[in-house]
Amino acid sequence: MAATPMCIPQILAQKFSLRILPYLTILQVFGALILVVTAPVIAATATVSVGSPTSATAEVPTLHQQVVSALRAAGRFGAVSGILDSLANVDEIIKPDITLFAPDDTAFENVLMNSSSVLTTLLNYQTASRFYAFQDLMSLKAGDRIPTVTPGISILVVSVNGLNYRLDDAFVVAPDLYTNGTVVVAVHGVSAIFSTRQYNTATLGPVPAPAPIADAAAAAAAPAPVSTSPTTVPDTAASSSSTPATGSNVDSYTDTARTTRAHSLVTCIVAMGVIAALTLL
Repeated sequence: MAATPMCIPQILAQKFSLRILPYLTILQVFGALILVVTAPVIAATATVSVGSPTSATAEVPTLHQQVVSALRAAGRFGAVSGILDSLANVDEIIKPDITLFAPDDTAFENVLMNSSSVLTTLLNYQTASRFYAFQDLMSLKAGDRIPTVTPGISILVVSVNGLNYRLDDAFVVAPDLYTNGTVVVAVHGVSAIFSTRQYNTATLGPVPAPAPIADAAAAAAAPAPVSTSPTTVPDTAASSSSTPATGSNVDSYTDTARTTRAHSLVTCIVAMGVIAALTLL
């Protein structure tokens, strides 16, 4: 029986299918290779997007860092901020259940500060041994005394006028600079260093708190002062910008490297496919 002759469309379709079949096979092979190469990268990216505990957990500032940040934000307490950052024992000063009366920058212009023990003593004389928000201070009466963290040393409440609230010879110029009711810590800005010797009858510690120089004779007899103006006080805030890489940085770098390698492999595979297709033409 004679074969049935094919019509022209059938002949064209058969030739077309024979010509395109190798290309379809090549595309299937390279598609499978692309899936094999990119599957691990896709899985790793999904894992990183969820986030590990190290990268997802933000670092919580310490109590000292929170207080210094509030002082710096106020704009005129750079000197005391620098002192707090420079002391190794700052955690013994900034701790729960205290109130710090922080002198502003003008209070340090004529103050002798030549050792860390002197600075620590000064700050202890400026620190009450309990929490006082400004509303708590307003509940006190003139003549009341606020005990400090130094035994036997207290701060005299001279005036409770809200606009001119005075402690010793210093006015409260920035109330509630920082308050934390959880750890009961408060910081208030004051206009001067407290006149501890004038307002206390108790014997002061072996390292007296620095006090403003009264006259030229006292200045000549005193050791050479170390300037603590805002421009010269050690300020370690800038050094905090150089921080070591965190877990999130490492994860991001690793993910980027994996993605780059995958892109390179896919590009090579596609290029090989194009060359093979051109060869078959």
